[in-house]
Amino acid sequence: MSDETLVIGVTMGDPAGIGPEITTALLAERCNEQAIRPVLIGCAAQIEATARRRGLDVEIRQHSDLDRAALRPGGIDVYDPGTIDATVVKPGEISREAGEASMHYNRQGAELAMADKIDGLVTSPVTKASAKMAGYDYPGQAEYFAELAGDVAFSTILIWRNFKAALFTTHTPLIEACRAVTKDNLLKKIRYLHEKRYELGAPELRLAVASLNPHAGEFGTMGREEMDEMEPAIAQARAEGISVDGPFPVNALISPPYNGRDYDLTLALYHDQVVARMNMNETTTLTFGLPFIRTSVGHGSALDIAGKDIADYGALGATYDHTVDLARARRNAREAAL
Repeated sequence: MSDETLVIGVTMGDPAGIGPEITTALLAERCNEQAIRPVLIGCAAQIEATARRRGLDVEIRQHSDLDRAALRPGGIDVYDPGTIDATVVKPGEISREAGEASMHYNRQGAELAMADKIDGLVTSPVTKASAKMAGYDYPGQAEYFAELAGDVAFSTILIWRNFKAALFTTHTPLIEACRAVTKDNLLKKIRYLHEKRYELGAPELRLAVASLNPHAGEFGTMGREEMDEMEPAIAQARAEGISVDGPFPVNALISPPYNGRDYDLTLALYHDQVVARMNMNETTTLTFGLPFIRTSVGHGSALDIAGKDIADYGALGATYDHTVDLARARRNAREAAL
C-alpha cells in the first residue's frame, strides 16, 4: 500500500452562501494532518477575509498552479489562479456572478482531478438558480461533471457512515421508477457496478439488491416484479461470476440495524427507498463512474444564514472524511490490481 500523501480538493461552493464559511472552518481544523493535504479551490481573498472575520489564526497560502510538493501542513492552501474575484458577490443573494464563480470552481476541481493533481474532489453547495442565471442549465452538478469528463455515464451512490447505497433510479417519479424495474435494466446496472468495482475500492465487491414490493413480493402475492424481473436478472449476473444477492425485503436490508447486512454496496431501486433511511447531515453523495472521485455534501447553500458565521461544518466534515476513505481505498485497490 502506498504511503504517498493524499491530496483532497474542496471547492468553495457558492460565494453568496455558507460555502466560504464552512470550507474555511473545516480546513483550518484539518490543515495540520500529515498524511492528507486538503486544498481549497476558490477565491483566496474571500477565504482570507472569512478566516479573519471568524478569528481563525491560520495562514492562507494562494497557489496559481498546484504542485503536490509545495503543499505543507500548518495553513490553508488555496488554489486560485486569480481569474474570478468572488469578494464582489453579496452574501445571501442570487446572482449571475455567484453562479459563475461556483461553477468555475467545479470546473477547476475537475481539471485538477483529471490531471491527477488531486486524489478526490469534495464539492460544496451550489445555488441552482444562480448557476442557471450564469448559463449552466443542468439538473444538478453531477450532470455538469459528467459532461466535463467526456459525457460519461454515472450512477449516484449515497454514503451514510459505513453504509453505501447505489440508486437504480434517482429523481424519477415513483410510478416511472417502478416501471423501470425490468430484467434487462437491472442486469445492466448490476454489470455496471461490478465493472466499476475497483473505482469504489472494492475488488471483491459484494452487492445486495433491495426489493421493490413489500416482503419482496411475498411469492407473488404482493407484486410479481421480484419473481418475473429481479430474480432472473440476479441469477444471470451470478452465472456471469458477479457476487450479487437478493432481492431482500427493504426492512431486512436497509432499515436499522441492518445497514446493508455487511455487503459492500446496496442497490436501492428508487430515491426515497434509501434517502428516507439516512441522516442527510451525515450523508455524502458520490457521483460514481467519473474518472475521478467527486463527492458532495447533503445540504444546500443556505443563503438565509450566509455571512452570519453560524453555519455548522459538521456535514462537510463527514463528506471530507468519506472522500479520504474513498481515495485511500481506490488507491489501494488499483495498486493491488497491478
